[in-house]
Formats: sequence, structure tokens, C-alpha cells
Amino acid sequence: MGRGPEAASREMVEAAFGVEGAKVCGELVRGLRDGDKLVVERAARTLKKIAERNARALYAWRKALLKEALRAVDVRVQWNLSIVLGRLPLRGSDKGLAVELMFERLRDGSGLNRTMAMQALMDLSEGDEGLRARVLPIVREALEGGTPAMRARARKLLGVKRG
Repeated sequence: MGRGPEAASREMVEAAFGVEGAKVCGELVRGLRDGDKLVVERAARTLKKIAERNARALYAWRKALLKEALRAVDVRVQWNLSIVLGRLPLRGSDKGLAVELMFERLRDGSGLNRTMAMQALMDLSEGDEGLRARVLPIVREALEGGTPAMRARARKLLGVKRG
């Protein structure tokens, strides 16, 4: 049985937490600048999986990740990097830039991009009362008038049972 993209991604996620973790993470971040769209998408998806497991593994690349998220044009790359940025323990101007980008993505034409930006903002606002106060009305609004994906995510974020 051959090694498909998903198996390769799982192996890279595991490797990111191993002895060569820094090397693997660096390669993935550099992969975001590859000329091959599929390589970029796989790198973004794998980085998302790493961030979901433990975003601290990617902290050293936060500035590069922010830069790539700002320049990304492919919607799949954008929403995967939104999740990455939301999970990173950002502070100061890095956090401010990520928050600004997520608010911009809330106006995106892609409903999935808006959904992931909303998730990222909730993640970034954890422990930040001022930001949480700005984000909660957006999540509540999505609960009422967002796309089906946004409504489902808003329910999850707010702990609302479907009724």
C-alpha cells in the first residue's frame, strides 16, 4: 500500500514533536512559499494539524506564519493558517496583526474563511477580556444570520444546544 498525502501528513505531524521537530516545522513553513499549489496546501493543512495538537511547536515561526497568512490567496491555505494563528500564543504586535487579519477575513467571500476567522478570534481572545468583548457579538450574530457552517461553529463556541 502506497504512502498517500494523508499518511505523509500524519507522519510529519508526529515528526514535528520528535527529535527533528524544529527541522520538520521549518520545512513546512518554507513549504508555504513553494511554487506548487498542492505543496502549499499540504503544508498549510499539516501545520494546522500540528497547531491543533500543540501550537507551541510552531511558536518560533510565528512571524513567518503571520507573513504567509497575510500573503496567502488560496482560500484553503487561508483558513488553515487562520486556525494556526488562532492557536499560537501570540502577544503584542504579533497578536494585533493576527487579530486585524481575522477581522478582515470575517468580510471574506468564503463562508468557510469567515467561519475559521471567527474560530481564530475566539481562540485569540482566550484570556483577553477586551478582545472577547469585541468577538462575542460577532459569534452571536453568526448564530442568527451566518452560513450553516458559521451557525454550527457559533453554537459550538457558545455552547448552545441545537433546538
